[in-house]
Amino acid sequence: MRVRQIMLPLMLLFGGLLLTQGVSARGLISLDEAVKQAKRQSGGRVISAETREYDGRPVHNIRILTNEGKLRRYQMDGRSGRFIKRKPRP
Repeated sequence: MRVRQIMLPLMLLFGGLLLTQGVSARGLISLDEAVKQAKRQSGGRVISAETREYDGRPVHNIRILTNEGKLRRYQMDGRSGRFIKRKPRP
């Protein structure tokens, strides 16, 4: 009984910390966290953000208008949190 009284609050605290870091209970990076990271990289204004599934994996698609007026597109793997490199358009 005593162990339960100690462990339950610790588990709730740890779960809450994961969620505040943008990681859901399923181990996914939230769209909000992906947007924050893309904004940090570009310093611009978010135009749109959505999550789609590609090959069974969640991918966050984020469009940002930079302070220089250029449109930047970012894609982040929703599981690893890594930005996906895009091939430049010809």
